[in-house]
Amino acid sequence: MKTLRVVAILAISGIFGLTSCSKKGDDVVPAPTQTTPTTSTPPSTTTTPGQSTTQTTSGFSTKVDGKDFIPDLVYAKVVAPGNDGYYAIYGLDSKTSDVVMIALPYSALVGTHKLSYVNFGALSLGNGSDSFSTRVQPGDGTVTITKMTTTDVEGTFSFTAYSDKGVKRTLTEGKFNVPFK
Repeated sequence: MKTLRVVAILAISGIFGLTSCSKKGDDVVPAPTQTTPTTSTPPSTTTTPGQSTTQTTSGFSTKVDGKDFIPDLVYAKVVAPGNDGYYAIYGLDSKTSDVVMIALPYSALVGTHKLSYVNFGALSLGNGSDSFSTRVQPGDGTVTITKMTTTDVEGTFSFTAYSDKGVKRTLTEGKFNVPFK
């Protein structure tokens, strides 16, 4: 029950973080992700005479029990709410309020990290009443950080998460390229 509460708090904190008010000049809102599934997210290139610039598109996608989950709001938070020493990667579908989150300690940099009680993945469906986490049971999974800068983080993930009632959800083919907020 305590784990469910922690996951719900993290999901709700993420939602409040996305909807908090600020002056327009202070807003740091990530670009919306693509709304159609793709096998890869190639960088978009803008070329001007005498100059070439490559820009990478923000995105987050996964399959939850085989169904596409492509949230419209994505970001990484330098300090995960309620977890000092952690950063978190979020994908939020604003239409359904479904959230996928991966929380990692600051020591988890570029490389592959096993998800468990310490490094964990979570899924919150709808209003937070259905929550699944790798912390409830030692669900298996990994997150691979392929790129990390002071402004963004990129990688892949897959994991199996459980509710406190033992219901299992499997997230596969996960990928993200999100800005830190």
